[in-house]
Amino acid sequence: MDGKTLKEIYEYDLVPDDDLQSSLDEWFNSIMEKTVEELTIADICRMLRQKICSVVAIGKAIDMLDEDPFVGELYEGQLMLTLYNAKEKYLCKRYDDIEPLLESAALRSKTHDWASEYEKFDYLHTLESFAKKIRESRSA
Repeated sequence: MDGKTLKEIYEYDLVPDDDLQSSLDEWFNSIMEKTVEELTIADICRMLRQKICSVVAIGKAIDMLDEDPFVGELYEGQLMLTLYNAKEKYLCKRYDDIEPLLESAALRSKTHDWASEYEKFDYLHTLESFAKKIRESRSA
C-alpha cells in the first residue's frame, strides 16, 4: 500500500464533477487522491464514521493511537471512540493489535493532563467498553 492512493488500493472511481452533490462527495474525492500516509486525523475519523475504506482507516487509526492514544480532531480521545464504533466486520480482525493499545492507553491516562474531568471519564469509559467488547468476542 506504500505510495498508492486510496483510489488505487480500492479501485474506486471518483464522483464525477457534474455529479457532486454534497461536501461528502467532495471529501470522498479528496481522500481517494491521498496515500495512506497523507490521511489526516480528520480524514480517519470521518472514514471510520462513514465506514469508508475501513481496513485502511482502522490500520491508520491504530498507528495514530499507538503514537498518541489521546489524539482527536475535536477533543481528546475522539479517535479512540471513533475506532470503537468502526465497522465490526473489519475491527474484530485487529483486536490483537488493539488490546495492548488499550492497556497502554489506560496506563498513560493516569498521568495525562486532561482538559476536563468529563473528557477523562468519557475516555476511560470508552477504554473499558472497548476491552469488554474484545473479551466478549473471544468468549463467544
